[in-house]
Amino acid sequence: MQSSLTHHTATRKSLEVIVPASEVTAEFSKVIAKLTPKVKIPGFRPGKAPKSVLLSRYDREIKSEVAEALVEKHFMKAATDAGAQPISRPALEKVELQEGVDGKFKALFDVAPQVVLPEYKGLAVTKKKRLIDDAAVAEQLETMRQEAAKYIPVDDCGAELGHYVTLDIRVKPQGLKAMEYKDQVIQLAAERPFDAEVLGMRVDESRKFSITIPEGDANRAMAGKPVTYEVTMKDLRSREVPELNDDFAKDLGAHASLDDLKLFVRKELETAAENDALSRTHQSILDGFLDAATFEVPTSMVALQLNDYCQEFAEMVARQGVDPKKVNWEAYRQSRTREAERAVRSGYLLQTIGNLEDIQVNDEEVDAEIREFMEDRKVQQSFEAFKKQLDQGGATNEIKGRVRTDKIFTHILSLATVTEELLDREAYKSLEELEHRRESGQPAARFDAGGVEGGELEHQEGGGPDAVVPAEAHVHGPDCDHDH
Repeated sequence: MQSSLTHHTATRKSLEVIVPASEVTAEFSKVIAKLTPKVKIPGFRPGKAPKSVLLSRYDREIKSEVAEALVEKHFMKAATDAGAQPISRPALEKVELQEGVDGKFKALFDVAPQVVLPEYKGLAVTKKKRLIDDAAVAEQLETMRQEAAKYIPVDDCGAELGHYVTLDIRVKPQGLKAMEYKDQVIQLAAERPFDAEVLGMRVDESRKFSITIPEGDANRAMAGKPVTYEVTMKDLRSREVPELNDDFAKDLGAHASLDDLKLFVRKELETAAENDALSRTHQSILDGFLDAATFEVPTSMVALQLNDYCQEFAEMVARQGVDPKKVNWEAYRQSRTREAERAVRSGYLLQTIGNLEDIQVNDEEVDAEIREFMEDRKVQQSFEAFKKQLDQGGATNEIKGRVRTDKIFTHILSLATVTEELLDREAYKSLEELEHRRESGQPAARFDAGGVEGGELEHQEGGGPDAVVPAEAHVHGPDCDHDH
């Protein structure tokens, strides 16, 4: 067997392999022997069709199976002997196979990049954290009061402003067909002419009235025209918000008093603020790394990340009642390609740091993460059964990757000079608005520090974290600015 490796880019390679004629012939014989008893050809008894007839009728199928067997047998060894470590299964670009003649195939594949690391030790980092003061606690308590509001049926009077009404509505614009709407829930407000006509109505009462649509209405077909409404009130309720007192605290759970509830809320807010600040700090550090690191990433890895984005988007639009087949997927993938490349680069950067620092995740840490998830989600299964289910779906490896990523960031921060900046409500709100303008939202990246899986074909061998190594003599020095 002979082979030659071609370097197309830093991560894209091709391998041409020449297989001896004797081996090609032997593989043809194996495939034909396996095929012969399975096919029925008119004019021949089962299993008795001549080889020439089989080759004529099933040429494509036979050659495809022969090629698959030869690639499976020789590709990985040939690539390794040539000094390449594939992270994706080969994509055949050229195949030449014929009995009695040396065979040849050329396969494209990806390798892990030589990662150029920015300086990650001794960073100056600012951790921006929301200040949890009495005002923040009071705001959260008010939110809890509003969420605990009850909707009480109103029997002793007609509809008033602020009441919630459930209506069946028949709408007849002048010159247009009537439209009917069932079980429409509206909170009556003073600024809407429709609501004013409903005031005073009681449950089961019907009323008919007309309203002239203003000339400047956005719906030009109806602007300036009268619209006749026929409404029937099916339900009438008032919204009652509980008072902030000891009884309210007790109703929410194991809180003996309002003071106990306030302490609980403060602790919860402080925990959330710390987690939020850490997440933001991690992202800031990673953004700095990505801006400094411009190494090439494998196209097959980017394609897989885009597949994940498409899957998430398809599920989202389907929940909204939109047929995913109507989405322009080519345009969608193009719009998110840069984001996918950035996600893949993030994974390789974190993997490389984790490998250099020998950051590992043991089974006990993964189990602890699973148990915490089960407790938060009130999972009723046994731990063993739930973990087995996660293993079968590949989720355990994802959890391990996330834990390793957290440990890598923790290590980076342990080597950094961290300054904490407390933000009051307005400053924190401004920060969130700034971030919202910068980002349209990023789903969880496929590529974390747990390992890179995949390639461009359906079944992939993948590449573990140890496949990712730093590019020697290409690590930036401390002159890089990473004050985030």
